[in-house]
Amino acid sequence: MPAAFFCNSNVQVDFKCQEETMAGIKRILFTTDFSEFANHALKYAIGMAKVFDAELTMLHAVTVYRGEEGTEEKDKFPSLDRYCEEVESDANGRFEICIADMGDAGIKVAKEVVRGKSPHAAILDYLRKNNDIGMVVMSTHGRGGLSHVLVGSVTENVIRYAGIPVLAVKKTEHETTDPETGEVIIKKILFPLDFSRESLRPLELVKSVAGKYGAEVIVFHSIDVEVPPIYYTSGIDSILQLDPDIKVRVEKRMKEMIGDTLSAIPVRFLVSDGRAVEQIREQVMKERVDLVAMSSSGSHGIGEFFFGSTATRVIQKAICPVLVV
Repeated sequence: MPAAFFCNSNVQVDFKCQEETMAGIKRILFTTDFSEFANHALKYAIGMAKVFDAELTMLHAVTVYRGEEGTEEKDKFPSLDRYCEEVESDANGRFEICIADMGDAGIKVAKEVVRGKSPHAAILDYLRKNNDIGMVVMSTHGRGGLSHVLVGSVTENVIRYAGIPVLAVKKTEHETTDPETGEVIIKKILFPLDFSRESLRPLELVKSVAGKYGAEVIVFHSIDVEVPPIYYTSGIDSILQLDPDIKVRVEKRMKEMIGDTLSAIPVRFLVSDGRAVEQIREQVMKERVDLVAMSSSGSHGIGEFFFGSTATRVIQKAICPVLVV
């Protein structure tokens, strides 16, 4: 992968080599707009900080115009300095409430309020200036809820240009937190592989998270091969029917790729056939998966192409958080 990425906002973020990132995450960045969606994602940020014994930095980006409902026209374009000062003061007050609500979480917490032209530009600029951050945790939705889905804008830009793992959290009916304590519960992790070297990138993170939560890891591959129509008349519409032994061969290859990295963790190998995104979503629902961990690039060898065609849609469709590495 390239040494650096550039986004349209002219923000450059240095890309850490994978070995350094996986060696130990000591600082995690949680981005928030103080919405209910962000508050839900905060639980995962705290959970990840505990997994890696890392410092948690909470970041709020102040942009020129937030466009919140209920804002009077005359208040939309005040003096820029006065506006930023008011929003920063409000953000600091909200942070204090968040920290108080967290109680004794057993982690070190810091708060930052920064200014920027856009949320993703401010986040990426902060990452560039703080290259000790090893992971970003953020919600896929903002203040506007479903009408302002961040996938495709803020979340997508951060994942694409940050150069470090990003945990994208969506608030869904599949609750993965303890209703009494509010702590994150991760019992099953789905780890998709496409047999490329890039798809193995989340392996060390999967090991750490699964070890901390005592989770089962489901290593998954979907065979995307269309059966020729000539076989339809025989009732064969799946490659697994046409070539029954392919499942055994695929499982063997998956085990060879994983090696003994997950030897101390419950592991299951699962093979299906069909389009990757649909099959990942189906397995997440069927297995009641709590976390999907996947690479931002795969067998295509082109990070942006794979991200746009697979990882983004997995984030959009999955009913659980997605860790993109």
